[in-house]
Amino acid sequence: RTSGEKALQCPEGRLGEMTAVEVGIVAIKGLFSGRYLAMNKRGRLYASESYNAECEFVERIHELGYNTYASRLYRTVPSGPGAQRQPSAERLWYVSVNGKGRPRRGFKTRRTQKSSLFLPRVLDHKDHEMVRLLQSEAGLRSGLPGPPGKGTRPRRQRKQSRGGRV
Repeated sequence: RTSGEKALQCPEGRLGEMTAVEVGIVAIKGLFSGRYLAMNKRGRLYASESYNAECEFVERIHELGYNTYASRLYRTVPSGPGAQRQPSAERLWYVSVNGKGRPRRGFKTRRTQKSSLFLPRVLDHKDHEMVRLLQSEAGLRSGLPGPPGKGTRPRRQRKQSRGGRV
């Protein structure tokens, strides 16, 4: 590990570590899962087992130390008669996590929203030790069986409406 590694943080805690791919382009890897954060063509965040183009994000540093991460691959391209005259109308899709810790879809985000702002910090020696300790504890817990009946509940079916609408 290099001393230049950074951990990505949001108000809920640590998300992952960043690796520079190019100048201003980063890949974000989960601390515990070992998977890369990626955004698909529908703007959904997912964990990719292998590194690919969807894992690349443009890092932008804002005032007060906050950073935003926009998909390098996907963005909203304006359409219509005046679209070619306004190249700045193109909108980037940002990594965003809501107050409950759930990801938001990229095309619904703006760089100024709180949910899109993250605090990167450089990892020191104590942080690496803590990560190793938590990873070893997680490994021990993964060998134990889960609670009974977890994940076996069938999905609810939609009710059929009476009286057909035309």
